[in-house]
Formats: sequence, C-alpha cells, structure tokens
Amino acid sequence: MFWNKPEVKIIKEIDTAEQWWCSSAVLFSVKNGKNTIRNRFSPIDKDYEYYAQLQLNGKPLAQGKYPECPTCKAMLATGYGIENIDCPELEAARTCMNSGFVSITDSAEKIKPLLGLLRDGYYVLADTICFPSDGDGNFFYEVPNEMRHYDAACYGYYLDFHTVQHFPLFLYPTQSSSLINSERVEYYAEKMRSEEEPPRALALHMYGFMNLLLDGHHKACAAASLGKCVRCLTIIPCDASNYVEATVIRGVSYKICNPQIKTLMFAGLKFDAEEEIHYLDVHKEPGATSNISFQRYPLTDTAIHYGPARFPTVRDLAVILEAENEVKGLLPEFDPDVLSRLNYEDTDAADSYLEAILHFIAFIDQDSAYKLASSIVKKGDGYKRHRRVRAALLYLLNFRSDETEQLFADFYLAHDEKDENYEIANSYWKDSK
Repeated sequence: MFWNKPEVKIIKEIDTAEQWWCSSAVLFSVKNGKNTIRNRFSPIDKDYEYYAQLQLNGKPLAQGKYPECPTCKAMLATGYGIENIDCPELEAARTCMNSGFVSITDSAEKIKPLLGLLRDGYYVLADTICFPSDGDGNFFYEVPNEMRHYDAACYGYYLDFHTVQHFPLFLYPTQSSSLINSERVEYYAEKMRSEEEPPRALALHMYGFMNLLLDGHHKACAAASLGKCVRCLTIIPCDASNYVEATVIRGVSYKICNPQIKTLMFAGLKFDAEEEIHYLDVHKEPGATSNISFQRYPLTDTAIHYGPARFPTVRDLAVILEAENEVKGLLPEFDPDVLSRLNYEDTDAADSYLEAILHFIAFIDQDSAYKLASSIVKKGDGYKRHRRVRAALLYLLNFRSDETEQLFADFYLAHDEKDENYEIANSYWKDSK
C-alpha cells in the first residue's frame, strides 16, 4: 500500500570542517524502511561474544563474531557475493554512482530508493576517503573467506595510553574477486587521473573503522593501482547518543522511559538534534536470532592484487594522532613545518611518527609525500633513524626521474654496507633494469 512506502527525508547538510577524512555529509531519516539491509545477531555466548550477519534481502554480505568490549578486535568473514543478490535499488544506485559527483545532497536524493531499504532511524551519508585496505596493511581483496581478527574491527584502537575512536576508513569486499576486470580497473584509473570529481564508490559503515563496499570494487582497485584513496559515499548509522538528563528516570530502562535525545553521533560525526528525537527513534535494535552461524563463501578465492606491498594500517593512524596530540597542527594538511621539525628530532617517537605519516600521506597527497620522503633521505644522518629512512627509500623507489635518481645516488655514496638501508638504495638501479 502507498502509505507503507519508505519515506527518506533529507534533513540537513552537516559541518565537516574538522574531519579530515570527510569532505561533506548530510543527515537523513528513514520512516517505513523496508529493513532489507539489516544486521542479524545471535545471543551473546559465555565468552561475551556474538555472531552477526549484515544482510541484503536475506543473504549475508559479510559475517562477523563481535566482542562486547569496544577496544577488543572483532572477527570478520566474507559473505554470499553481492552479484548473486537481486536488488533493483542497488542497480539504480550504481547508475547514479557512475554519473559523476555533484554534491552530497544531490547524491542522497538520487539514491533514496536504496536508502529506503534501511530500517527506520537516523543516518548520515558522507563523502569520505577510504583506503583500499583491510587496516592491517593488506590490499582489501586479500582478506580470507574464513573468520579472522582485524585491527580495524574495533570501536577504539588502543595505543600507548591513547585510544583512537572509530570512524569509517578501511574497506571490506562484497563482490567476488573473480569478477574484477583489468580493463575496467584501468578505465576508472584514468578517470581518477583526469577528473577533479571522479565517480564515487558506495559503502556502508559496518563496524569500527571498517566499511562494507556495496559498489565500486573496480574503483577501489583503480585507486590502489595509483596509490590513492578511493572516494566513497558512505552510509553511517547512528551508533551513539546523549539524552536530556531530566527525562531519564533513575533505575528505569531507556526502552521504557524513552528519553529525548540531545546529541547524535555517527562514527566520528557529532551534532545536536534540532528536532524532537527519542531514544527508541534511534536505537531500535532487532532481537537476537538463534540460528546465526558462520558459513564459508568463496568470495576471494581468486587471488588479485593492486597497489603497494604495504598499505596504511590502523596502528599508523593511531601513531599519527598521538603525534598530533604532542606537536599540534599536523592534521589535516600534514603541515610541512611540523613535518620538518619532526624530521630533525632524533627520537624513537619521531621515527615512528614519520614512518606512519609517510604511509598515510602517500595515499592522500603524493606531492607532499614525495617532499617528505626526499627531506628524510637528504638528512640521512649516518646509521641513525633507520625506520624513517627505510620507509622514505621504499616510497621513492616508485618514482623514476633525474631528481629521484640523484637522491638515491647521494645516499648510496654517503653510506656503506653497514647501513641496513644501503641495499634498498642500490636496488633503485636494479629495479629499473
């Protein structure tokens, strides 16, 4: 009946100026949602863990075993294969994704039929950067089909008394790797080289730092082949909220007293509710289902790889944000003065910071990454600080120019075989043959 038709309301655009990973975002609500994109959960077991499937039309797109502890890592496994699931709304959204990006509001309007497949509640659609990686330094299509722990599958990554709170950054596949076509990958790679606003991929925030890639597997491969992030339109459910304290009755369940919401949080995005929203409008969790269990699907049995040998990791991110807390001004532009100051610090901490920063900045801004790597190699300083120099040399191996060759030649002549990076410098000429 027409009165049960999903109603997707675009509420407002959100200020994302302080979020380096997100260029724009829009808040929207779903009423009478079809709930065919949904999570199904098992009861919590004696180890305080539970199985879950993120499903589309009753078929699992991804599987997981999740802990109740927010800083503990979850286990993930691949799903059925999105190409095997009939979904006209997703097919229509794919057409929109390939028509070019105009604005976040325009994109939200175009994919409303797909958004109507969500359950009732509040969501954000964000234009984000995503690394085509699993968060452990591997290409995103190299995940096994079996259950495995991932550093990116946690709500808070803990490092040296500093916890990085989750936001959507890494990718997990839903399409069989056997369907990846090298010509299609190159088609999107050329668009990414030539277009200021290339077509976006489409993702759903799944858990912690991990996104489920609904559409755009060729785009993610193309981005990896260029050593770049892939731009994604990411659907982010509301995962936390604060409420007006006066409406909460001490000792009474929130599901009973249903307090008014004051603040909504969407994986790193936070803002005040401007309309009257109550707890049950946001947190309508489905009941546990007893028949959820792991099943193996051959999604990534065909081996493929694009991009560098090592991708950025969640640990790299944590190290960078720890540096940000200490030196200030590092993110989001990776301030060159701050980087220069770090490069002259002869400390283990500066070594870790620069190594991690180089892995990240290489995907976000290649010109700045080249300048940083060059300055690290030029400084050199004997046999000290091997980690930052090693990372810089390995990055510069990707470039063939007179300037780069001179950098390697100067380093090679200034060092000898006692330096563990000596052979990396020597390999510049071996690799070019």
